[in-house]
Amino acid sequence: MPGAELRRTSPATRVVALLGLLAAVVIPQASAVDRSKFRTCEQGSFCRRFRQWIKRPEIEKPLWTIFKEKSENVGGGEYHFQVKHVHEATPHLLLRVNAYSSGIVRFRLGEIDPVHKRHEIPVGDAIADPPPVGSEKVDWMELPEASVLSFETEAGAKVKVEIRHSPLAMAVAVNGQIVQRLNSRNFLTFERYRKPKELRPPDELRDAAVVIDSAAHPHDLDTKGLWEEDFGGHTDRKPRGPAALGMDLTFEGGVPGLFGLPEHGTKASLPFYDEPYRFYNLDVFEYEIGNPMALYGAVPLLWAIHNFPGSKPVTTGFLWLNPSETFVKLERASGEGPKNPAHVWWVSESGVLDASVLVGPAPPTVSGQFHALTGLGAMPALWALGKHQCRWNYMTQKDVAQVDAGFDKHDIPYDVMWLDIEHTDGKAYFSWNSANFPEPGKMIQSISDKRRKFVNVVDPHIKKDEKFHVFREVRDKGLFIKKIDWKMMDDPSDVKPADWVEIEKIPDPNATIPEGWSVEDDGQWEAPKIPNPEYKGVWHPRQITDPTSPQTDFEGWCWPGTSLYPDFADPAMRDYWGSQFALDKYTGTNADTYVWNDMNEPSVFNGPEVTMPRDAIHPYGNVEHRDLHNMYGYYVHRATYEGLQKRVPNDRPFVLTRSFFVGSHKYAAIWTGDNYAKWDHLQASIAMVGALTLSGQSLVGADVGGFFKHPDNEMLVRWYQLAVLAYPFLRNHAHLETPRREPFVFDDETMGLVKDSLQLRYRMLPVWYTLFADYHRKGEPVVRPLFWDYLSDPNTHTDEDALENEIMLGNVLLVRGVTKPMTEADKGSVYLPVTPGGWYDLYTGDNTAPGRHEMQFTLQSIPAYFRAGTVVPMKSRVRRSSSCTWQDPFTLKIYLDPTSGTATGRLYIDDYKTTQYQDGKSFLEVEFEFKSGTLKASSMSGSLTDIVSTEVERVEIFGLRSPPTSAVLSQSGAQHTLPKPNTRQITTWTSTTPLHTAVVKVSPWIDLRTTGWELKVA
Repeated sequence: MPGAELRRTSPATRVVALLGLLAAVVIPQASAVDRSKFRTCEQGSFCRRFRQWIKRPEIEKPLWTIFKEKSENVGGGEYHFQVKHVHEATPHLLLRVNAYSSGIVRFRLGEIDPVHKRHEIPVGDAIADPPPVGSEKVDWMELPEASVLSFETEAGAKVKVEIRHSPLAMAVAVNGQIVQRLNSRNFLTFERYRKPKELRPPDELRDAAVVIDSAAHPHDLDTKGLWEEDFGGHTDRKPRGPAALGMDLTFEGGVPGLFGLPEHGTKASLPFYDEPYRFYNLDVFEYEIGNPMALYGAVPLLWAIHNFPGSKPVTTGFLWLNPSETFVKLERASGEGPKNPAHVWWVSESGVLDASVLVGPAPPTVSGQFHALTGLGAMPALWALGKHQCRWNYMTQKDVAQVDAGFDKHDIPYDVMWLDIEHTDGKAYFSWNSANFPEPGKMIQSISDKRRKFVNVVDPHIKKDEKFHVFREVRDKGLFIKKIDWKMMDDPSDVKPADWVEIEKIPDPNATIPEGWSVEDDGQWEAPKIPNPEYKGVWHPRQITDPTSPQTDFEGWCWPGTSLYPDFADPAMRDYWGSQFALDKYTGTNADTYVWNDMNEPSVFNGPEVTMPRDAIHPYGNVEHRDLHNMYGYYVHRATYEGLQKRVPNDRPFVLTRSFFVGSHKYAAIWTGDNYAKWDHLQASIAMVGALTLSGQSLVGADVGGFFKHPDNEMLVRWYQLAVLAYPFLRNHAHLETPRREPFVFDDETMGLVKDSLQLRYRMLPVWYTLFADYHRKGEPVVRPLFWDYLSDPNTHTDEDALENEIMLGNVLLVRGVTKPMTEADKGSVYLPVTPGGWYDLYTGDNTAPGRHEMQFTLQSIPAYFRAGTVVPMKSRVRRSSSCTWQDPFTLKIYLDPTSGTATGRLYIDDYKTTQYQDGKSFLEVEFEFKSGTLKASSMSGSLTDIVSTEVERVEIFGLRSPPTSAVLSQSGAQHTLPKPNTRQITTWTSTTPLHTAVVKVSPWIDLRTTGWELKVA
């Protein structure tokens, strides 16, 4: 859903709804984002100060140092070090270092007894609760110039952390090789809170001519914006003063690329822009591809690949956990490139410094370490992996029924019908437009009857309307965010200087008594008054913002017009919000209705940068909005998820969010926002989805076909061909003013190709579901960049196709998007990483060598290859929804390593919809092995009832050296001779002799719940 720029036509044109607002704050639809509405580093005072700070003279001189006398081992792998500034009398900062057994080194730097409490993310928000387990055995050694911590990770990696005392800096080594250095360039700044209008933070030493921090130094200090600043016609008052913190980071070794940092519309291998990457969650209209502007979400996680001479490549990660506005600058030293280290600096507006080094050293361990810190993702229901049908908007109940019927008429599968904001009564969420949706309960039940689901949008801005119960109840509970009606006052701590002269005029010292002046006759002579050159004016105390200035509920504009914004950081507000989804409260819904939280950055049409003012106040904890801005959307969708958990216990909730932060993966699916029907947006979706999955968010996708404008037939086909294989969350969505885009409204050829793609998605749902089980239990991304699986292949670090056009579905399938029209490029290349046995074409089954291949594109498919040595579970029967396939048997596709004739794979099954699997037994997981012509289960766990099928009806084997002539199934003590396999030849790169495929029809079916079964072909 777009922001304020988008117009809607409806009753009285939403009347005057956004009347003067729209005239004042809305810019007509354009072809690209209006950059003038959004700040750059130079336009934000704290980032501008930091850039000046890191250019200061004598930057190498120590500032912050470890106060060794105050170092402490507090147990559980945690160590405390007091940090003293060289120009201050006592330590004012505390450094906490945690050595977690999973392989995380966490550094937290905060104030000791601050003037104002600094915001720190509460325990259980973003970070897992309980936090990761500390290493049981850490060796702590004190050297004259450094403190050294050494420990071994659960996976056996040896980690060494050296904390240099002066200037404060940290180096992290893995298996004897330093991989990351923190503050090695001495960029560290920590702007402690000051008293009102004070230049320096409190301390006994008061010399103003020394370097303290980026807000107090003698080197052409930029004081603009310390206490208030303007942007876009809005004034941001800062009664607590400057509070920024920043630091440099170096990834050591030869670093061919850096990855992650979602959400930005950039390449997968992050470009080193002149402008830093910005994290400030915003409702960005028609965002561009190829720049570091902030978008809707923020996960400040950076991955690096390191190459060291004589060693295998390693990966590490770095997480900067701060929810205030943050800038991240990627840099190379002059003349350096991929064979040299990569440098980064980070700066945030407020809060505390909370940084974690994920030591790896392999991609799976980096992913596991991130999830050890933040928690594992939820296991989605199977239906959530099917097709979601959405647009802004299906306008009536009849419209919904016709779209649903259209899919059935053309035998196109889909799982979920969606409604956007027009279904509500005047944008009052939790309500229905009774004229257009007179019987919502009946409408939703008709979808449920077909074993499909429903999703309604519920945005977090609350319509100001006394008739709207949510508005009244949240207001009466005092749970809305506040604005301060600023008043000024005399600073009680400001004292008139002793040398202050307030005498305006003094006797003229040069005057003389006039001749003939008689005291008796003329009186006492007084010299005439002249202006006092020492006069300083009437002294007035310094004016400061009155801390008791009254607060009122903050009001902004959004879709309903005047709207208020709940304080979702407050657990009481989250509890209230969640309760509104109860079936006896949210009328017209049933247990098959789920939720979409949009506009939750939050979007405020008349606010600065189309969002909430930074100086708004969250009553819970008296926190300024600037301190937690990037977590607002997180708190919204968490509240929704927890409400759905309570609504139907044992159900798996589904929530889609646009705005997100670290930890969102535990509660919500994510999409890449309001993209464009353009080829560059199609290509960028590969990188954007990959960045999200590297950052722990696996249930993600992009709007298929683009949200803005309308794709031509070829673009639509290419988008579906990519999405069904590369987007874990598969939804098409479109702007109100675009033509209808359901597959069946296109010509027969286009509809047929889209249908083929969707049917392929549904046949492959067992693969997707099994991979999500890995994600849920181990944190392995469901789709991921090629280097995640093939780090030892250097081409996956640098090859343009491998990085920007390709992505892996688990370790099973490589997908190469076609992201240009055939009139522009009807040929292209694909890079297949080095792996034993090569790759098998998804469509033909031909065996292809690793390496680069040039190919002729056709409209019928995009390049996609199964890895040799893989057993792939699928379902051959396609129904109208995924829930209709529960009782259908499986097909196993076996792609052999032709050299060894072997393959392995897995299948995970549960009831597909509830949390019953969490009992540790209500699931079935089977490890398959094919060796010496025999397929069997090498292991099996769980015990699943017959609520769903656990049977195999068909086995297809690719890469056989000779065509088999017989097949025998041994099961439950009996042998069954099966029909002769159907065979055909396929090409291979390993020899001039062709390989063969065999299709074995299995009857009786293999029951995977039984033990000891074997299928032998010969």
